[in-house]
Amino acid sequence: APPTVRPQLPQPAPMKRRPDLVCLVVWTLAAACGSSALTLRSSGNSSSATLGARDGNAEHICPVELPTRTNDTFQEPYFEKLHGVLLHGNGVFEGCLNESAQEHYVEEFAEELQCLYAVMLADRCGGLQSKHSSRQEAWEKACLNPKADLLDAYDLMDQTEKLYFQRFKKQASERQIYATYLELAGYKELVCILMKTVDDECLAFASPRLL
Repeated sequence: APPTVRPQLPQPAPMKRRPDLVCLVVWTLAAACGSSALTLRSSGNSSSATLGARDGNAEHICPVELPTRTNDTFQEPYFEKLHGVLLHGNGVFEGCLNESAQEHYVEEFAEELQCLYAVMLADRCGGLQSKHSSRQEAWEKACLNPKADLLDAYDLMDQTEKLYFQRFKKQASERQIYATYLELAGYKELVCILMKTVDDECLAFASPRLL
């Protein structure tokens, strides 16, 4: 029998290298790695978050110095006492929840909170009137109780106070360090500092008036 002649199949053309596809693969892998790294950074503990928040802001310079009035040398000790009671409570309420991220942020950003308090004093608290006689007990229940949230404190303010606070917060948020603190810790302690400073007549007392 005559030999079988196999048809010659056409050879496939050599695959051309696609630089665009190579770049796409590399970019995708890099993006995935970057995303993983971001997730890991974001899921760190509160100390890591604070260090990241302070990156580039190691030296905090407040535009207002205490005391804002020459003879009011008690302004800084007043804040230290108020900050302490917000952190550690009054014996009935514990302040910030012990060992919580909130406690960590409020403690670590004491300098920034004191600066915002100084700005309030320099502004004479926007002329807001004290509500000490009607708000003292409610302030302690909302501001020193870790189970109470921002709205519990915020709702103690009247409309004029809320408008002042919103303007104040907006101005503070224009600086990254304050925006970062507010993002991490929220507004509760700042609301409470404003109310107590106003209720102590911005500032006619050497210590926060507590029950």
